[in-house]
Amino acid sequence: MLKFQERVVDEEYDLETRVPNLYLSIRNLLLEEVYSDVNECSPLVMELSKKMRKSLDIYEMQKREPYTRVSGADAGSQILPLAFRKYAVISALVYSLPTGSRYFLKPEAFSFPHKVAGHRIQSIVNVRREAKLYETACRFIEKNVEVELILVDGPLAFSNWWSTAGKEEDKQRLVYAVNRLLNLCMERGTSVAGIVKRPSARYLLYEMGLQGETDLSDSFLMLHTLRSGERTGVFSPRSAIRKAQRSAPFMDAIDSPVYSFYCRFSKEWSIPPLRIDLPAFVLGEVEEIADFCYGSSYRKGIPMPIIRADEEVRISKRFISEVYHDILGKVIKSRWAITNLAPMWGEGAWMGA
Repeated sequence: MLKFQERVVDEEYDLETRVPNLYLSIRNLLLEEVYSDVNECSPLVMELSKKMRKSLDIYEMQKREPYTRVSGADAGSQILPLAFRKYAVISALVYSLPTGSRYFLKPEAFSFPHKVAGHRIQSIVNVRREAKLYETACRFIEKNVEVELILVDGPLAFSNWWSTAGKEEDKQRLVYAVNRLLNLCMERGTSVAGIVKRPSARYLLYEMGLQGETDLSDSFLMLHTLRSGERTGVFSPRSAIRKAQRSAPFMDAIDSPVYSFYCRFSKEWSIPPLRIDLPAFVLGEVEEIADFCYGSSYRKGIPMPIIRADEEVRISKRFISEVYHDILGKVIKSRWAITNLAPMWGEGAWMGA
């Protein structure tokens, strides 16, 4: 009978300095690495934030709600990783205030063979999810002529990354959906804005010619530049991208010029500023839209219509695991082998397999 004896093998440490606990080693490593990075970059961050605050037009916002009938649109997605194929599902929903009504189109599901790389699958899902979001918002606007403002949990200003993401037909679908929404809102007199909760873009740095001084994002620097209740003036992301990268193919495909501004709604140090994207035809309402978003950002520094839409449309792993168990039950009752539903290695825990 073979015997197995566990032992710690560590040739890097001698007996006096050895750290036998892996988690303690990781803790110590992160403490050292993160503190070192913060110590190194903090002077530059403070210098850049002072420079940006001095150069930017910064406006104070008021907590008011100049709109009565406002809707928030959000989309969700999740992937079910089985051993023979990956199944993705996407959905989108519009939540309306003050009625609390919900509107959604039929969700979509599609599958991928494992030969498609994981990052490729995710990019396809991302593009299709965004397209579904704008398509749902369009259908909602067509059926609800009284809505004054619709806030979309997603960008109206797209970086050049979107030109390479997904399949060509998916990108065309997204461009068509965004253009249709903007044209429809302009025709109906409905105000529209894109709310970007986790902006990673560097549009403002491009616009100010500061991209060579740091690899940080606009949002992180705005966290140090803006105080709660302040916003920047508007700027053109397309113009900024062209300055830095010479061309902006995805933005060139959007019919209406799009402008953006950053705004900080929360005093919490851990909540970064948002970016709000606006089509040119609502530039006259920048102050009203900013004030409404600030006035309704009761939770997590995010406008309430977006919070409510996000809560309603979120597709969690827990929900997918429950669906997976329903599928298991159906297959067990059929003549097919249950092994056809084996999860990918490492995914079975959250799926409950």
